[in-house]
Amino acid sequence: MRPAAPPLFLDRLLLFLLPPRDRETVSGDLYEEFVEAKLPELGRFKAHLWYMRQLLSFVPRKAVAVFLPILLHGPALRILCCCSALAGGWLGMMDLLLRHPGYGSQLVIATTIVVQALLTLAALRFYRNGGLRVVAIAGSLPLLWLSISALKAMFGGAQFEGYVLLISLALIAQAVLTLSTLPRLRTFAGKSHDTL
Repeated sequence: MRPAAPPLFLDRLLLFLLPPRDRETVSGDLYEEFVEAKLPELGRFKAHLWYMRQLLSFVPRKAVAVFLPILLHGPALRILCCCSALAGGWLGMMDLLLRHPGYGSQLVIATTIVVQALLTLAALRFYRNGGLRVVAIAGSLPLLWLSISALKAMFGGAQFEGYVLLISLALIAQAVLTLSTLPRLRTFAGKSHDTL
């Protein structure tokens, strides 16, 4: 290793983070900037910090490239649907037990959450059924509206409810994953269902 070069482990990490088509050009440009400009201007320690900051700017893109396929084709949507079905069931049970004013409308909301979760799970299981997928996709839009409305009401009101925050965020994630996953299932119809 030449004394003017960035540390080898940072250079290797940079190559890992970059897509193959950009490895040579981006790493070469950063090396050149490091040696010719940053090292004389900042000194060795600060130049290494600069290089590390440049390297860290590529982490989000790599994270998306690695984790998005897992989220779209892995168990994330199934897990979210199971959790939201349980949460909706819990909300409905609490509404029935406590019978606060307006519990009837709250019971409808809880039932909607459970039904949409089960519908999405069914659409994932029977992904070749286009009608079921369309109904599950359409049902995710009111679910998204419902969860955003709950967040607005909670943050706009005088009382903060932690469970409302958690359930709303999970429902938003479920709706977004439903909207991004279910339309693509037709594309994967020829592939093994186990990979979905």
